[in-house]
Amino acid sequence: MNIDSLDPGIFGQSDHKTWLKLVERALKGKDFQETLVSRTDDGIAIEPLYERRHDCAPLSRQRADLPWTLTQRMDDPDLERAMAQLGDDLANGASGISLVSIDSGSAFGIGMDAPHPPLFEALAATASKTATLRLDGFSPGVAKTVAALIADDGARRLHLGLDAFLSAAHFSNFSIDIKYFKELKPVGTIVNADGRVVHNAGGTEAQELAVMAVSLVGHLRLLEGAGLSPEAALAATSLCLSADQNQFTTIAKMRAARLIFTRIAEACGVADPQPAHLFVETSYRMLTRLDPETNVLRNTIAVFSAGVGGADEICVLPHSLTHGIPDPLARRLARNTQTVLIAESHLDHVTDPAAGSGGIEALTDALAGRAWDIFVEIEDKGGLAKVIGSGELAMMIAEARAKRVAKPIVGTTLFAMKAERPVAVLGPLGSLAGGMGLMPVRLDEVAS
Repeated sequence: MNIDSLDPGIFGQSDHKTWLKLVERALKGKDFQETLVSRTDDGIAIEPLYERRHDCAPLSRQRADLPWTLTQRMDDPDLERAMAQLGDDLANGASGISLVSIDSGSAFGIGMDAPHPPLFEALAATASKTATLRLDGFSPGVAKTVAALIADDGARRLHLGLDAFLSAAHFSNFSIDIKYFKELKPVGTIVNADGRVVHNAGGTEAQELAVMAVSLVGHLRLLEGAGLSPEAALAATSLCLSADQNQFTTIAKMRAARLIFTRIAEACGVADPQPAHLFVETSYRMLTRLDPETNVLRNTIAVFSAGVGGADEICVLPHSLTHGIPDPLARRLARNTQTVLIAESHLDHVTDPAAGSGGIEALTDALAGRAWDIFVEIEDKGGLAKVIGSGELAMMIAEARAKRVAKPIVGTTLFAMKAERPVAVLGPLGSLAGGMGLMPVRLDEVAS
């Protein structure tokens, strides 16, 4: 017997009203909204049942024919260890490297100073082994040095990761720097429209998307001032978001970012823009210090969600980062989390499986709409630099963090271990570096 032999006529037709009557009977007097409807941190209702959406166009990553880039952080302050890690990562599955500065808002207590000549040589020697090289938190001066180093290498895309709103002091000659970078062939994107610092400081999904959007618009203005066309300015910008263990919300957030990017492009007069380059890093704030092995599972859900949500490039924070500088095993687990999903589960073969899903489509639209409202509010106040300088952004995020409803955290507040096992790390963490006036905070710190 197979599914084709079943007569669909044996199942009676049903509708939403009939379903509601059955639900009311099952609830036995309990309130429908309180029992079956949940809400996101932005107050967006998530219903238990949705009708399928038809005629929905998939929101694919920039190159749907290629797997997303498996990026590994190069952030160990010990140069010798960092060089060894670079070789290990590229020999065992990594297709991209993210060079993280200690001054980056996403350093989380570890990171590198300005790269040294031996590192430059190592990066040049590994040019053919990596699809992308990303800089995170470095000055335009360092970006110039790295860009010049691989200017003749057409095999690799370079994402410079410049952000005028995270490190404004470095951008006095921004227009001159942009003109220089735009003439270099390997440069993929020049600036970041980054919402990660908002997420890791405790902001909501809509707030993260809104700051990404207002950062995008702010950078577009700066790029236009440097002489770039709207099309070139959009192509020179990388969107950066965090992915956490909330699967459906993360998928919807990735898709909402693409909708917002397209709407901004249309406002700039670009009717059919090239899909944005979307870089996604797993959430720092979801990582726990107690029972840290559970972070491996959280990372897996986050990568799955980012991958099917359309990320072009994904980077996983090692599960032991809450304890210190991750050791080779923790880095291997972070790397292989992506490798399994690409090489064994073949998630990279699927283009936007959420397209048409009533629940995720509704959540995507709601997040995009809520984020757009916050974006307009920030723009009305003078833009991102103004709300950062006035402290309004920090107050908005602090309010969201204070309102968040405490939820169970496995291994911390739910099924906690009687005695913690020792965690192997290579050294202690330094102090956290904030960005936009925001400091990262973990959910387990708030809950414990």
